[in-house]
Amino acid sequence: MTAPYYQDEAVTLYHGDCLEILTWLDADVLVTDPPYGTATWALSYGRRQNRKPGQVGAAPGAIANDDDTTHRDLALSLWGSRPALVFGSPRRPDPPMAVVDRLVWDKKRPGMNSGPWRYRHESIYVTGGFERRSDASVSILTAWPDQSDHIHAKPLGLMVSLIDCAPDGTIADPFAGSGSTLVAARNLGRKAIGVEIEERYCEVIARRLAQGVLL
Repeated sequence: MTAPYYQDEAVTLYHGDCLEILTWLDADVLVTDPPYGTATWALSYGRRQNRKPGQVGAAPGAIANDDDTTHRDLALSLWGSRPALVFGSPRRPDPPMAVVDRLVWDKKRPGMNSGPWRYRHESIYVTGGFERRSDASVSILTAWPDQSDHIHAKPLGLMVSLIDCAPDGTIADPFAGSGSTLVAARNLGRKAIGVEIEERYCEVIARRLAQGVLL
């Protein structure tokens, strides 16, 4: 059995491939931002897109297994029909799951994608089981991205808003990235299991969790 890369009272993180390390399947709710199959244009545009005003640094412009959606689709097939919330590109095929809600993350500024329209949003696909916690829960969520640690990093406040509507139980993120899902789950008093294939991002996640990030 693979030993955790990081572990505390709420979060367990593994370094490796989520198709090989299957502990995340023991969780109850999937909340993840998988590879979108956008590696080609991310290499061209990724170092310039999604920066906050005044931000200079940016993470590398590509992530593992992002040449197509194969890795994403295999992981989702393992998860099955249980409650899930999955991010996706508006320019790539929908995930192979029965979707009951489609939300939008408004990133407040357009990316540098090619084509006639510059996208300033990402899709969020939701299966059953999620519940409204307050009237502040709306289908368009607005938050600036922060690209400094990971090309696809999601803002912590965004993830808190989403996980707050998740059904009870442990949160799984098999594509943990910069760790926002794991930190948000812990901040909400939830347990979480994450898997990240790139060790450089495992280091980022472990640092954030060890520092007790609340924002």
